[in-house]
Amino acid sequence: MKKPRGTITKHLLVAPALVMFLAVTIFPLLFTLVLSFSNWKLGGKMQFAGFDNYKRAFTDELFLKTLLITCVIVVVAVAIEYVLGFLLAMTVNKVVRGKKAIRILILLPMMLAPVVIGFMWKMLFDESYGPINHFLGFLGLPTVSWITNSTMAVISVILVDVWEWTPLIALILMAGFQSLPKEPYESARVDGSSEWKIFKDLTFPMLIPASIAAILLRSIETFKIFDTIFVITSGGPGTATTTSTIYAYTVGLRNFNLSYAAAICIILLIIVVVLCTVFLKLVLKKRKNIELPDEGAVAEMGVAAK
Repeated sequence: MKKPRGTITKHLLVAPALVMFLAVTIFPLLFTLVLSFSNWKLGGKMQFAGFDNYKRAFTDELFLKTLLITCVIVVVAVAIEYVLGFLLAMTVNKVVRGKKAIRILILLPMMLAPVVIGFMWKMLFDESYGPINHFLGFLGLPTVSWITNSTMAVISVILVDVWEWTPLIALILMAGFQSLPKEPYESARVDGSSEWKIFKDLTFPMLIPASIAAILLRSIETFKIFDTIFVITSGGPGTATTTSTIYAYTVGLRNFNLSYAAAICIILLIIVVVLCTVFLKLVLKKRKNIELPDEGAVAEMGVAAK
């Protein structure tokens, strides 16, 4: 039976996008997977190596150290970004006039190219001529070794990530605030509930879906962080800010061991998928136990407040 002409036309129209999708995503992923099971350096022949690269990764102390550094940056940066983004979104939501202008100003850091942000903060962190240390000296405070001290270098990287990406979380939560129904709030205030109780029992539970989306997106992106760190510290001092992505870059494009670099990338992909799946299951399980208050519960909130 012949297919209708409309169906064939649809397939032909979708074909270029499908080919582009396969070329940009599926093929590189499959090639990286095949490469991770081989032993191939630039200029040599590709030979099957089995799980040798994976075994090497889990016994590579430097890779395990970079994985720990990456996890620390992800946890600390995303936690700070969520708290600041929540406060920022809540504040902007209460503003009556000028919301559009405030949103544009808030989003400016996120709209800049990561390389530009890296160079900008590298100049700001300069210990001899940087404006931050100059300002500290003007106040009579000691200068700080922002990118030459191991601990401060990690803090500096987290600070830059927080400055750049807090607006994204704030933007997602702003949308969440605008989608909240007004009726429960009106009932709660009429019944005399305090603002804290309204926030704890109404606002926060209803913003859990937006919070999950914001935290998940930022965790995935922060786990892949590369450009800003590479520009600011190049992974230094020593290996203090060498994340797993920078280590994979060093192994693959500087030491030309593409097979081992591919194995590292596949391991990182598996870790991200597993952590995201576990996070979603835990959060969604807890969310099932959180029930939004009905009208009777709202009235009880007001009685308790009185």
